[in-house]
Amino acid sequence: MSWLTGLNPEQCAAVSHNEGPLLILAGAGSGKTTVLVSRTGRLIDERIAKANEIVVLTFTNKSARELKHRVQVKVGDRAKGLWAGTFHSFGLQLLRKNYKKIGLSSHFGVLDQSDTQAVVKELLKEVKNSTKEKFDADKLINLINLLRAGKSIPVGYLDEYHELAEVLKPKYEAKLKTLGVTDFEGLLLEPLKLFKNHPEVLTGLQSQFSQIMVDEFQDTNIEQMKLIRSLADRHQNLTVVGDDDQSIYGWRGAEISNILNFPHDFKNCKVIKLERNYRSTSTILDLGNEVIAKNKKRHGKVLISTKSGQKSDKPEVFVLENEDEEADFVVREIKMLGTQGFLFSDVAVLYRSNTQGGFIESSLRRAQIPYAISGGTSIFDRKEAKDWLAYIKQSIWPDEVSLRRIINTPPRGIGEQTIEKISEFAEANGQDFQTACKNWREAGINEKQGETIDSFLRWLWVFPQRLLDDTTLGNTYSERFEKLVRESGYRDHLSKMSTEGLMFEKKWQVIEIVGRILESFINKRSPEIDTLKDFIDAMLLRDDPNEDDKKNQVQLMTFHASKGLEFPAVILAGIEEDLLPHKRLGGDLDEERRLFYVGITRAQKKLILTYCRQRKKMGVIKGVFASRFLREVNEDLYTNFEHGARPVTGEARESLVGDFLKKLNQPRT
Repeated sequence: MSWLTGLNPEQCAAVSHNEGPLLILAGAGSGKTTVLVSRTGRLIDERIAKANEIVVLTFTNKSARELKHRVQVKVGDRAKGLWAGTFHSFGLQLLRKNYKKIGLSSHFGVLDQSDTQAVVKELLKEVKNSTKEKFDADKLINLINLLRAGKSIPVGYLDEYHELAEVLKPKYEAKLKTLGVTDFEGLLLEPLKLFKNHPEVLTGLQSQFSQIMVDEFQDTNIEQMKLIRSLADRHQNLTVVGDDDQSIYGWRGAEISNILNFPHDFKNCKVIKLERNYRSTSTILDLGNEVIAKNKKRHGKVLISTKSGQKSDKPEVFVLENEDEEADFVVREIKMLGTQGFLFSDVAVLYRSNTQGGFIESSLRRAQIPYAISGGTSIFDRKEAKDWLAYIKQSIWPDEVSLRRIINTPPRGIGEQTIEKISEFAEANGQDFQTACKNWREAGINEKQGETIDSFLRWLWVFPQRLLDDTTLGNTYSERFEKLVRESGYRDHLSKMSTEGLMFEKKWQVIEIVGRILESFINKRSPEIDTLKDFIDAMLLRDDPNEDDKKNQVQLMTFHASKGLEFPAVILAGIEEDLLPHKRLGGDLDEERRLFYVGITRAQKKLILTYCRQRKKMGVIKGVFASRFLREVNEDLYTNFEHGARPVTGEARESLVGDFLKKLNQPRT
């Protein structure tokens, strides 16, 4: 089997690499996934490494699934054992295998952001601070995590925040231990502690994995880099794929220095640049190349279109009066693209800030153009989904966080005072919360509430088996799941809490979707308790197996959410100063310019940009002007329409006049 067929010379060089550090600088649309798949498959096929000796670390479960599938299609059963997944799923798997060494139980839970907030807010109540109500929980969590990782708190935070984070950090870590859980940050930090305190675990991994590969390397943070270094330390067979020009996540900890310094940090590192772009026309890339060339700290790289022989339109810039006009323009443009053969799903509208999306969304609704907002709230961020994930989790892996969430949801007459009594009893007697619930008499809970608790815990105890085996509830797992949700009283609760029928339908739809995802998950594996455990882990890591479903809808999304995607036609809305670079969030100008570059390079055939002359800000209409990123490039690279519309051609003008005269000559009724 030839793994180099159809590849260009640079791709061939990357796929043929066997040993030592390799940096693949993969420009936008340069076929990096093909390179990763071909290199992985070739290593297995040519017996340079067995599948179970290769680990591929990615940033999305979707890309890991795609890689595994494509390798398996080519090498068959020999691909079994290949480890591909996100850093967080790697950390979770490692901790599951070594739970005793980190002082957790085999069924430890993982807190998501809202659960983490709840824990921090609970801890805040214990702190004697007269001004603690004014503190932002998310900011505190960020600072606590910095301290947990051994980093210093950056300049710009108030001293009170700094002091409070120092006080809360040990309390937060102790609380995680008490609850028998970790959090998302812990999925990266705990493996590093494990390597330090139990070097035999690291030695075992280094022996197991002879080839390490990392996708989207420009997005790695300090902890992820430490993990990568640790795994590759013995043999240095480390291949990283990324593009420093697409590093746009500095605000959430990504360190661009990881990719910029890689050739210096790893001896005898080979660097291969993938500059041939298979996505965009040459006119789109000309604009992108000139925009990104203004950044000084970068690996020099120029994208060359493989479609350079084809006739292509220049990117177009439209100047609109205000955001209402801009939203109407977007609708007109989408309709016009439809006359040129573009489907709704071929079109993406990108913007820097979510607040811009509202105007465009309402215009699309008025025009009855179907759309989807990508990169928004995941189904598993919805309260209803989180409630039922907690139900499933509590039924097989009991923990205090899940039980507290659902013990009175829907209301069962077990109020805050009862829960507090049980908590105090648990703490005083060295019991976990679940055990204390069973010992409700000793905790001083009245008979009626105690029996309700017993009844609920008995119901939970048989929940997994009924879901998997009880055909009287329905023939499919989704039917059984929905029946159990109804049985718990949750559906009636949603109905009572929803003031409008439409609101209730939306909430219940979340339950139906969870049921379908659960069914799909069980059907792909087997109807066992272990499958439910895997389902919980997958959902905690936001691995939605239905995320690939594609409908004929216009895609609305932020620049950040668009990374890794491509569309035949792209509209970049609001390319204005104070929006891009963003006045409040755009402190790193180079990163904001990279964000603009990412937006440009999503387009395959058609690129349209807009900016307004005035925009309403904080209720006041203010004059605005084009982004510096647009003003600093050569105007010959795009066609500018100062009046927000293309001039009408002779043929189109005659058609318009003809239509007008026809209307005039029509007899009046």
